[in-house]
Amino acid sequence: MPPPQKKSLLDQQAKDQSTLKVLMKDDPDVEEILGSASHVTLYGFDLVAQAWSRKNIEGTLFVVKRRAAPRFQFMVLNRLSTENCREDLLGEFEFELSPPYLLYR
Repeated sequence: MPPPQKKSLLDQQAKDQSTLKVLMKDDPDVEEILGSASHVTLYGFDLVAQAWSRKNIEGTLFVVKRRAAPRFQFMVLNRLSTENCREDLLGEFEFELSPPYLLYR
């Protein structure tokens, strides 16, 4: 049974390298994928209407380490358009984990 596990590990490493290349096309300073979520949908909160509205962004989310400042970001490879989403993860980044949601500002 160990050989299939080894093959699976090699397949995952090849997939990770392929994904890293895709991310580097969008941002050449990306050097490492630190985490991911297979599917996310972004919403915005309208203060006037006091309601959430769906943005035109959904896809795979990656937390990445970069060679240049800002050193850490999350990126969403958008499946709905060519416009991807990137947010800097700096000291003032505020978030709240409320499963299954991650709220941030």
